Amino acid sequence: MTDAAKRPLKVVLALKWNHKDIYDAKVSVTVIDSCYVPGKLHEGLPNGKAGIPEMEYLTFDFTHKGGTCSDLVKTVDQTIQIKFSSVKPNATVFAVVNGEVAGQDTKPFPKGK
Repeated sequence: MTDAAKRPLKVVLALKWNHKDIYDAKVSVTVIDSCYVPGKLHEGLPNGKAGIPEMEYLTFDFTHKGGTCSDLVKTVDQTIQIKFSSVKPNATVFAVVNGEVAGQDTKPFPKGK
């Protein structure tokens, strides 16, 4: 496990109804230095992780460059649209740094309109 992945990151998932059965999933990850480079927020589990069928999974990938980094705490946000299914009443997001899970959050889907 890399040193960067050993430091937990604060992860916040916010789900907001958009239309029909589509929700906006906004993920906010607080990084703790300037060497974190955000990648893509996408549906699915991190590589090598197993889940349960009753959960919608999201992964927000980051790279930690290493080397000389400044102590810069900032929040990185990304939003994607995901489809609600009554068999998956909750969503979990993982923040992954250099292939290792560094934080997560789980929220229930709010009621639609």
